[in-house]
Amino acid sequence: MNLKILNNSGAELFSASGKEIDVVYDGVYDEGDKIVISAPQSEFIAISLDPALGESIIFNPQGTLTYTIPPKAHSTMYPEYAFVGRGHKLTVREPSDEEIYGERNIALNPYDLRDQKSYFPHASANFVTRGNPYFFERNAIDGIHETAGHGPFPYHSWAGGARDDLEYTLDFGREVEVKKVVFYLRADFPHDTYWKNIDVVFDGGEVATASFVESGEAQELLLDEPVKTKKIQLKNFKQAVFPLSWAALSEIEVYGNHIKEDLSKMEIRNASNPRDMKHYTTERLREEFHISKLFTKDNIRMVYSHIDRIITAGAMPVYQELRLEAGKELAADYFLERREMGCINIGGKGIIVIDGTEYEMNPRDGIYIGRGNREIIFKCVDSENPPKFYISSCPAHKEYPTVKIDITKAKKVPCGSPEECNHRVINQYIHPEVMQSCQLAMGLTNLESGSNWNTMPCHTHDRRMEVYLYLDMQEDDIVFHMMGEPNETRHIVMRNEEAVISPSWSIHAGVGTRAYSFIWAMCGENQEFTDMDHVAMKELF
Repeated sequence: MNLKILNNSGAELFSASGKEIDVVYDGVYDEGDKIVISAPQSEFIAISLDPALGESIIFNPQGTLTYTIPPKAHSTMYPEYAFVGRGHKLTVREPSDEEIYGERNIALNPYDLRDQKSYFPHASANFVTRGNPYFFERNAIDGIHETAGHGPFPYHSWAGGARDDLEYTLDFGREVEVKKVVFYLRADFPHDTYWKNIDVVFDGGEVATASFVESGEAQELLLDEPVKTKKIQLKNFKQAVFPLSWAALSEIEVYGNHIKEDLSKMEIRNASNPRDMKHYTTERLREEFHISKLFTKDNIRMVYSHIDRIITAGAMPVYQELRLEAGKELAADYFLERREMGCINIGGKGIIVIDGTEYEMNPRDGIYIGRGNREIIFKCVDSENPPKFYISSCPAHKEYPTVKIDITKAKKVPCGSPEECNHRVINQYIHPEVMQSCQLAMGLTNLESGSNWNTMPCHTHDRRMEVYLYLDMQEDDIVFHMMGEPNETRHIVMRNEEAVISPSWSIHAGVGTRAYSFIWAMCGENQEFTDMDHVAMKELF
């Protein structure tokens, strides 16, 4: 994990890194300073950016969290000593599974910022009274239960004024299971009135109505059955008086749990028809072809595609050895009973054990493992810098010996030019001119600085399918992966260490926000690297 404090100009004021971060920043914050936390291997992080706000477990799917020090105009919704003076203690750690997935108040986030949409939980509403910070949405999820007043901290709240069209949304960023919702209505009576009813609406259309009395104490909505949802919306606010007056929400707590995603189970993807793909939405396109979360701690993530039956996998041992198993999807006694595989390590140093023989795998080392090898084990050398084994496997009808190929032994094929923005070097690892395999081909392409197209003009190869893994991308960079038939093109937005399946009928080209690398893996009828059907630029639509 890394933590940086940057000023308005982006200059670094402070930095720290480690498996856990527990530090003191002895500087003075200015308005607009940013605390930037990078934890790319941890979707959940426990953060305390100021002791006055306490610790909260944050879902951080993009791997980077940026918290902007609030301006003085916003100080009314924080304790008066938050982010003030010198000696600021900050902690960042990876929470345990029990903390993440156990039952708790999953709405708590005192570090929520208005208009940020990259980390969760996040609160938003269609209206805030006078745009005043002590009426902002985040005030109702910061853990403060004081209800007897209105105005600055500790009586801050979410207030939408005397309206009957209010909507308040609490977004968890991922699927959760909700069992109970607890409300603390602001109770500065007689200045305030209260809502008699609020509808709680879930993603699936389920609606539960919360009913209230005139009180600032906790009032519960206990659901008959747990409900799975990614967000909840509060709608149909019905006040106790008419004409409408002032009512506000001091705090909302949502008791339930995050649902643990089982990435150890092999995911099956069916083959897709190009005529059908013309009608895919962006979401459906990504469901069919995009592969994310390939590298998660102490897990092997596998995706089986019925397009030439290729398996794309990522193994990231940190504290445990990982064993490659066949599973019922292969109907085999062991993974390579009828398959071959290639692997390139894109992380720190690791070890692969193949039927008792250890192979040291340094960064960018590759290996081919032939059919018939029974035991494949992945090991970590340094848990602070774990390996990331990227795996491609396809059916094989013949055995070939195991061959380790580091990047110096790969065949180098320079391509493109700076003028065409596609100057690159293709490193062929598993290739007939380097070693023999049954049908798998695999390699790594590095783009030169200043180039961002991985190939263009594009091509198809009807006799082979392909999978791309994009890597060496910075946190804010993306690649637009182009696919589809030449006269019916689509794109998928790719981020670092994400893969994409490319059927044989599809073009496969990409353009990024800066230079990057990608691993390609192919299987099919032949291994002729030059067997491709070029597409003229004028034929693309």
